[in-house]
Amino acid sequence: MSSTASGPPGYIVAEITVSDAETYEEYVERSGTVLAAYGARLLVHAFSSAGDLIVKEGGRTFERLIVVEFESLERVTEFYHSQDYQQVIGLRQSSAQSHVYHAAGVPPEAG
Repeated sequence: MSSTASGPPGYIVAEITVSDAETYEEYVERSGTVLAAYGARLLVHAFSSAGDLIVKEGGRTFERLIVVEFESLERVTEFYHSQDYQQVIGLRQSSAQSHVYHAAGVPPEAG
């Protein structure tokens, strides 16, 4: 996804450890629809159990790493605070321990 004239892309980065798989899967299904409506693109969905997520420094332990790209950080904020997402966020919060970050990407001209 390329950045818009308003600036660099925005990202959600989440470190997730699931405690209730059934509820978390419901969250994934329902939040996926909302993500699509906001033009989000899943870039990373890595699992430590599959060997595609390896923590090299810092000693943090979590099951999965998720990175989602949006056209801008403003779009991330719109998504996160939308009524549709707020209706499903509780499913994640009740079924997993999460560290969630919103971050601005690097403008294309800086790369």
